[in-house]
Amino acid sequence: MGETAEAVDADDVDELSLLTQPGREDDLQTFLLLLHPADVAELLAEAKGSTALTILSRVSPERAAELVSELEPADQERILGMVRPEQLGPILEQMDTDDAVDLLQELDEGTASQVLAQMPAEERREVSQLLAFDPASAGGLMQTELVKVPMAATVGSAIELARPDAAEFQIFSLFVVDDVGRYAGQVALQDLLFARPETPIERLMKPKPVEVQTDVDQEEVARLFDRYSLVELGVVDREGLLVGRITADDVHEVLVEEHGEDLLKMAGTWGEPEELYASSPWTVVGRRLPWLGATLIGGLAASLILMKGVLGMPEAGVLLAFVPLVISLASNVGAQSATIMIRGLALGRIDPAEIGAHLLKDLRVGAIMGTIVGALVALLLTVWRGRPTLGLAVGGALALAMATASLLGAVEPLLLRKLGADPALASGPLITSINDIGGVLIYTLLALALYGVP
Repeated sequence: MGETAEAVDADDVDELSLLTQPGREDDLQTFLLLLHPADVAELLAEAKGSTALTILSRVSPERAAELVSELEPADQERILGMVRPEQLGPILEQMDTDDAVDLLQELDEGTASQVLAQMPAEERREVSQLLAFDPASAGGLMQTELVKVPMAATVGSAIELARPDAAEFQIFSLFVVDDVGRYAGQVALQDLLFARPETPIERLMKPKPVEVQTDVDQEEVARLFDRYSLVELGVVDREGLLVGRITADDVHEVLVEEHGEDLLKMAGTWGEPEELYASSPWTVVGRRLPWLGATLIGGLAASLILMKGVLGMPEAGVLLAFVPLVISLASNVGAQSATIMIRGLALGRIDPAEIGAHLLKDLRVGAIMGTIVGALVALLLTVWRGRPTLGLAVGGALALAMATASLLGAVEPLLLRKLGADPALASGPLITSINDIGGVLIYTLLALALYGVP
C-alpha cells in the first residue's frame, strides 16, 4: 500500500507539472478545484520551483492565499523567495492578518518591507501593528478580522453589521463591546439565527469567560483555550479595548509547535524542527553536539568518583558490576519526575503556592519506590552471592539514589523556569548527567562506609 501511495503522489506531481504548460490553463484550474488546498500545497512542496511559481501566477489571489497558508514554513520561504514582491502583495492581502504576519516573518527584512509596500494602506497598517508583537505572545497570534457589535444593538442590526464580513473571513461569533469599545462578551451565530430581529443583543450575549492582553505568552493562551473549551478568544490592549481575536486553529498550531520543541529539547537538541530535518549534517551536528558535552562532563565526573572511591576496595570488581544498575534506575526515576513536573507546569496543573507539597510528594514517591526496589535487590544479592554487605551497599544505594533523583527531577524544571530557561531542558542530558553523578556518589560513599574503608 505504501508503495502505491508514493507512486500516486509522484504521478500527481508530474501531472501538475504538465498542466502548467501553455494552453492547458483550463485543465489546470479543473485539477486544482478537485483537490483540497492542503493536498495542492503538498504537491507544490514536492514540485519544482518553476512549477510552483506558475501555479501561483495562474490562480486567483484568494486561491493562492489558501495554498500558501497550507505550506510548511520552510516551503513557504523556499517558494515565496522566488516570487516578486509586487506579486506577493495581492496574495497577502487576501490572507488573514495573522497568517500574513507569519509569512512575512519567514522572509528577510528587505523583502518583507517591499511586500508590505504593495499592500493597501489599511491592511498594511494592521499587519505592521501585528509585526510589532512578540510572535510567541497573544498579540503575535491574534488576527484583527472580527465583527464588533455594540451592546445596545438588536439581533437584526447585528446581522446587518456582520453580513459584509461574512464573505471575507470565517465568523464563529460576534464580539460585543460597550460604548467605549471594551470587550464585554460574545454572541454565537446559532443564537442569532433562532432569535427575533428585535431581540436586544445584551439579552443573548454570554459574558466573556476570560480575556487576554496582547503580551500574554502563547502557552498561557493555549491553557485558557483548554480550560474553558474555547473556539475563539478576544484579545485586548492595556485599557481593555478589543483589538483582535485568537481562534482554535491558531492554538492548535501553537500546541503542535510547542510539543515538537519540547520533544527536541528533551532529546538533548534545540533549534527549529525544519532546520534539524532539512539541514546539512554539519548543521545538525552543531545543534546536537553541545548538549553531549553535558553528558560527557557528567560521565567523566562519575568515572573519577569511582576511580577514587571504589577501585581500592576489596570487592571493587563486584561493586563496579552494579554501577549501571544504580545509574539506570536513578536516571529513569529522575526523568519520570522531571517529565511530570514539566507537563504540570505547561498545563497549569501545579499551583505555585503548592510547590513545596509537590516536591515533598515526589520525594516520598521516590523513597517508596527506592525502598521497594532496594530491598528486593539487597535480598537477592544476599541470597545469591551470600554477601549481606554487598546486598546492603547496592540495595541501600538504589534506595537513596532513586529518592534523590526523584527530588532532583522535580526541582530542576522549577529552577530552570526561575532562571528564565525552558523547563523541558531538564528532561535531557542535564537531568541524566546530574543523576549519574548523584547516583555514583551515593553508591561510593555508602560502599566506603559499609566496607570500613577510610
